[in-house]
Amino acid sequence: MPTVTARLESAQYDGTNGTALLDWLDGSYNVVSDDGQLLVLRDGEGTRKRIRLNGWLVRDVNRNLLWHGGNAAYQANWVVLPS
Repeated sequence: MPTVTARLESAQYDGTNGTALLDWLDGSYNVVSDDGQLLVLRDGEGTRKRIRLNGWLVRDVNRNLLWHGGNAAYQANWVVLPS
């Protein structure tokens, strides 16, 4: 039997793309701060997400943020498939 999974997408914070990541998350977050080293996002319930420079975000098909973390955790927990 084939193995299947839901489609997920990832993006990396490069210190300059905080606004683009907001669009990528479909406006479900607001920027609290973005100093090029740390991006702090807040959702509608007030929960804050801190994404450090070169950190990763993973979203589902509905553009909901499922996970965020550093490069080492991303490499350990996720597999990038060819598109």
